[in-house]
Amino acid sequence: MERYLLVLVAGTVGGLLAQRCHIPGGAVVGAMLFSGITVLFLPKGIVLPSSVGTGIQIILGITLGLTVDRSLLTLGVKILPLAILSTIILLTVAVCMAFLASKLGMVDFGTALFGFSPGGMTGMAILAQSENHNGSFVAFFHLVRIFTLFLVIPLLVKVVMYLQHKGYL
Repeated sequence: MERYLLVLVAGTVGGLLAQRCHIPGGAVVGAMLFSGITVLFLPKGIVLPSSVGTGIQIILGITLGLTVDRSLLTLGVKILPLAILSTIILLTVAVCMAFLASKLGMVDFGTALFGFSPGGMTGMAILAQSENHNGSFVAFFHLVRIFTLFLVIPLLVKVVMYLQHKGYL
């Protein structure tokens, strides 16, 4: 029981510290890094009971559900065709990359597909693990992707808005 408490405290401290330091991904990234490092130092590692994993998934689902508001209905109808097209394109690329990674012997196809697929780090990692794939790899892969996006997207938005303001776009 002390092992679970130690990981919980480490994750909480890491999440709060990362959020306070304005690290991209804040609470989730900090919690994952600190708890992951803590688990590396535990002699036998640690395995979360499946019921706890299910509870965490439910809490994540509720958290996402709470972000829904009525404006989403109007905007959602307008953007739905582009959202579907974007998803099809991203999934096509993900399948191709996963196939390539598995053919090169880097990782099995299922794990690679969860890693290359668009989606949130926590959701995809938990889903991969629940489907008996390497959730740690998936979380790491998405961590790299999210850090990159968090650094590049704000800069890209500023550049495009500047170019639009100057009349170049």
